[in-house]
Amino acid sequence: MSKNEDILLIAKCLLNDDRRAYTRLVDKYHPQIKRFFLNQTLGDTMLSDDLAQETFIKAYTCLRSFKGLSSFSTWIFRIAYNVFYDFLRTRKSSEECGSYIESQNYEIPSETITRNMDIYKAMQILKPEERAIVQLFYLEDLPLNKVSEITNMPSGTIKSHLSRARQKL
Repeated sequence: MSKNEDILLIAKCLLNDDRRAYTRLVDKYHPQIKRFFLNQTLGDTMLSDDLAQETFIKAYTCLRSFKGLSSFSTWIFRIAYNVFYDFLRTRKSSEECGSYIESQNYEIPSETITRNMDIYKAMQILKPEERAIVQLFYLEDLPLNKVSEITNMPSGTIKSHLSRARQKL
């Protein structure tokens, strides 16, 4: 599906209240958003599912605010990023959230358990914003300007976070 097809589906959602069109958008972007949350929560599948669902609900209710200035994927990742940081803010401190994430039992398929546990352990040492930037830049393969749009941080800050994250990893 291209950017034009995304815009066509969004138009169908807005003009005709076509929920099937929105379902197609969800089907297209759900794996990426779920992967984003899985890495942010260090493998907590239940929390990742909840955050992904919240992201798509917020996107649907705010669909009229999508102006098409960026791609729909950038827009939905921005919402996902905000949903995750809203989740972090609901915790009393980021340290409390870190201990919450670390204490979870992860449901990881057995064929990928070793690789994923290594990734989650490595990601655990990063701050949440570094983890998000590493995820978007390296795992989602988004260009620096898209990561900057999603995180609402200047490119220089993104580069600094990437540099620090590489050193830590």
